[in-house]
Amino acid sequence: MSNPTGDENAADPDAVAGEEREPFEHEELDPDADFDDDEDAFSLEELGAAYQHLVGDGESNEHGVGLEIGEVLQREHLVAAQTNSRQNTDDAPDDDAPDTDEAWQADVAEQPAEEIAASPEAIIEAALFVGNPNGNGITAARLASIMRGMTPEEVIETLDRLQASYREHRQGIRIAEDESGYRLVVAPEVESIRHVFTGKVRETKLAQPAIEVLAMVAYQPGITAVECTDKRGRDSGPLLNQMVRRRLIEMKREPVAAPDSSTDANSASSKKKPKLVSRFYPAERLLVLLGLDSLDDLPQVEEGHLQ
Repeated sequence: MSNPTGDENAADPDAVAGEEREPFEHEELDPDADFDDDEDAFSLEELGAAYQHLVGDGESNEHGVGLEIGEVLQREHLVAAQTNSRQNTDDAPDDDAPDTDEAWQADVAEQPAEEIAASPEAIIEAALFVGNPNGNGITAARLASIMRGMTPEEVIETLDRLQASYREHRQGIRIAEDESGYRLVVAPEVESIRHVFTGKVRETKLAQPAIEVLAMVAYQPGITAVECTDKRGRDSGPLLNQMVRRRLIEMKREPVAAPDSSTDANSASSKKKPKLVSRFYPAERLLVLLGLDSLDDLPQVEEGHLQ
């Protein structure tokens, strides 16, 4: 994982011990520069041109007219998030049933305990809704500590199911992850509703280094901070963290692939917990802001030419 504080001089936790690396040019970054509630303004052509510059012949296409974020917001429909109703006609109340506390308690007493208790999804969702008092996200380990018999890995699986449900039913919330943990955020499709209450949104033009980092993540999903730094020749950790905070990219902790070997020593070590590495992926919000349905719609870069 990249240094969450944005300190460019801090050691890279994903670097291999004992590996000597050439020093990279460090960019002077203010971790909170342009880090207010302004919208990020950059175009699809800028993203493709930045990637072409990094992996192709170095000549950027500066003639494309991109879709500015302000235009995207103007064209977004202010739609309310739709929730999926899990009740059917069998759940409808009986008008003839007695409306008393005694009747309700008798009905509850007849139900199995597992039907009365809140589901893991409901508990985790409630915890994320409450959030941390300090504003940070909640880690999977912390969520597991309030669940009975659940591991952090099972919590992550539950979070994935919740996220899939939110998207499937076009709900107005999403689960976002950053270096501090998980939190609930507004879905990108209905982000304009937030601006109705928070006031007019001012566009902020992203600097070229930030666009380069976004391009690397968009065209090479799952890239690590070390790989991005190697490709750009500059320390990319602070920028990656900034883009995660802006919900343009997502960070996931994934196991490092173990080398193939049949030795007893490696077999024994394989039983240990696998080493995790931080990988970065395009966020749903990035696709929405660029007007893309999927990453397949990105401009194709072949042999150093942007198509």
